[in-house]
Amino acid sequence: MNHRDAMARKIALLRSTGAVEELERRWEDADEDPPYATYAVLELADGAEPSRTWPGGLDDFYRLASAAGFGGVEIRPEDQVAPQRPVDSLGEPIDDREWVRIGDIGYEDALLMDAASGEVIVYVDSYFKYGWDSPVVLTCADVPEFIDTVALGPRHKEIRGPVDRQREPWWETDPWYSYLLESGLVAGEEER
Repeated sequence: MNHRDAMARKIALLRSTGAVEELERRWEDADEDPPYATYAVLELADGAEPSRTWPGGLDDFYRLASAAGFGGVEIRPEDQVAPQRPVDSLGEPIDDREWVRIGDIGYEDALLMDAASGEVIVYVDSYFKYGWDSPVVLTCADVPEFIDTVALGPRHKEIRGPVDRQREPWWETDPWYSYLLESGLVAGEEER
């Protein structure tokens, strides 16, 4: 599967269908503050030529959108990408790789990219509180795969940890995941 093409197609679809404006309208029309009021459902900045070459297709993403927010998944602008050393519950580095933080998952968790290979992980610092074996709860080969399958795809429900270890299926009432289903970016029941 060509995740770069799929990423570009999905971002173009969001722009051409006015998804940002539609989701803002839904927010304003809500009767009360929704449970997801802590994040913007969709933000999509204009693309820009990156100042350097990034591994893992991050530069391709920046050409499409120089920053974005997809239902609690925030991709940082290029000037906010910074080194980060992921550690385990004992404070020891999880490996000897060089990681950079390219985004945020909610307010506490990080979207990290290996600076050499471009591999992307969702890193949950407080993983041990949930009884998980690892702070890495999701891995993708590169940024286009992450955008295609997680930020804009069926694996979005994995951003808070393994689906089978969740206390409740939060994605069933999540406005972003609902929009992914409604817009056809995630196929229906077979993806659940």
